[in-house]
Amino acid sequence: MSNLHAKIEAIIEDVNQEDGLIISAFEKILECLFFLIKWGGIPLVIYLLVSFSSW
Repeated sequence: MSNLHAKIEAIIEDVNQEDGLIISAFEKILECLFFLIKWGGIPLVIYLLVSFSSW
């Protein structure tokens, strides 16, 4: 039980730091997701514009 408590305290300590490991990991994940949405969504919007213009 004390081992779990120590791990939870370490996670809380890391989250409270400005440049903690968890914060930087979430930042990297969000950057990758934004990149995929941006470059996956632009061709979709172009396709929709082309298909609607010939409709």
